Amino acid sequence: MKHTFINAIIIAGLSAMIVGCQEEIGFNDIVKDNALVIENTREEDKLYEGYNKALLERFDIDFRVITTSSKQDVNTFSNKEFKNAQKKSRSKSGKALLLIINTEQDRVRLEVSMALEPIYTDAFVSYVERKGMIPYLRERKIGDGVYMMTELAYDRAVEAVDGKEFMPPMKSKSIGGGAKEKAHIGVSDPDAKKGGFVKSHQRDTPEDVMKKYMKANEDHNKNPDLDIYTDTTKKFFSEWVVTDINQDHEVENVAKCEKLNKIIYNKKRTHAVLAVLPYDKNRACSPYFFKKEEGNWKLDIASMAQMLRFNQSMQMHFDKEKRLEKEGMYYAFAFDGYGFDSNGYPFLPKEVHPDWKKYRWGYTCGYWFYPKDKNRVKTEPENVIRCYIQDYAYGMPSNVRLGLDVKDSIMAVGEGTNRIDNVTNKQFMDYMKNVPSGSTATVEVKREGKIIVRRGVAP
Repeated sequence: MKHTFINAIIIAGLSAMIVGCQEEIGFNDIVKDNALVIENTREEDKLYEGYNKALLERFDIDFRVITTSSKQDVNTFSNKEFKNAQKKSRSKSGKALLLIINTEQDRVRLEVSMALEPIYTDAFVSYVERKGMIPYLRERKIGDGVYMMTELAYDRAVEAVDGKEFMPPMKSKSIGGGAKEKAHIGVSDPDAKKGGFVKSHQRDTPEDVMKKYMKANEDHNKNPDLDIYTDTTKKFFSEWVVTDINQDHEVENVAKCEKLNKIIYNKKRTHAVLAVLPYDKNRACSPYFFKKEEGNWKLDIASMAQMLRFNQSMQMHFDKEKRLEKEGMYYAFAFDGYGFDSNGYPFLPKEVHPDWKKYRWGYTCGYWFYPKDKNRVKTEPENVIRCYIQDYAYGMPSNVRLGLDVKDSIMAVGEGTNRIDNVTNKQFMDYMKNVPSGSTATVEVKREGKIIVRRGVAP
């Protein structure tokens, strides 16, 4: 299994709708929240739909979920609902899973069809229920628990295919396969945030911090206040559910990339990125971010969670809207030279025109002006002609560090007393030319009718 506790909250970019049996299937068709306990956002629904769609399209597994407050025995209820679901099954080969969460009886059960019992054994199901889902139910994060079970089911299917463990298609029929566990809904685990203290030292490099982080995961240390974390990361972990399965998979995934890692520092050595290069050829290896706080290198998981996204194959890409927000802009230096496609996947441009290399930011302006200034264009163009981003070179700082994009209309630059509103083309060009290297450039743009503020570290 590939799942990590970081990836648990940052996987995105999956399909919004499921297509099967010649009809579109959405979240409310595959998750029947009869107990009204799932409070997902539409974005979270899309994440679930993406994994559910992948299970169906790649493995022909129809995974459904029902929450209920029924007083009927959970085994009897599960068997009955499983039979009902099979009447409209999307699987063509009898592969089906049904997750039941009973809030009245405080029980969970994953019903497994006969065709899948060799893969999703009772022992396996019991393990992922206890170690993968129930920790979320304890915190009343029912939707997160459902999503987690779906992801773990997908990972198990991947392993099974690699090991040729799937049985031939057969009639879907439940004969009691699966496992039920006490859900502990809303019952906090007193050990959920426990773990020994891990100290950082001034002599520690980012690689040293990474080793301490991996050791904490190996020990199932869930203390959110480890000294190797940035302050924002401590807050992040204090609010997030961390499970043994998450930590085991984190260790497994990092180990695969460990020997290829390279550390990249910014000029001021205040931020660093541990990465496997080139990014576009090593998307399965997540970069890790580090920041100096109180003179020591600290791991910045909070910024990673904001910026990075992963698909169901655990390939890294960026949230294009959030990658430069907050602390994120200070890590952009490590991606100089890379373009980003429409889904945020980094790629190395085949070539950058030599003329671009002489430019600091790497963009060109087209011209626009307010209609009321039309009569002044010929007489005083320098005062009325404004810039919109006509083009930029892939990998150049205008896009990588500042996040400017084609057709952005430049509205203002600077902040505070240095802010220039209704900025002209000349004022904009002068501002971009004169922003000191290493300081923050601030540009306000109009993009698709919305005003957006872009901030980035000047090259």
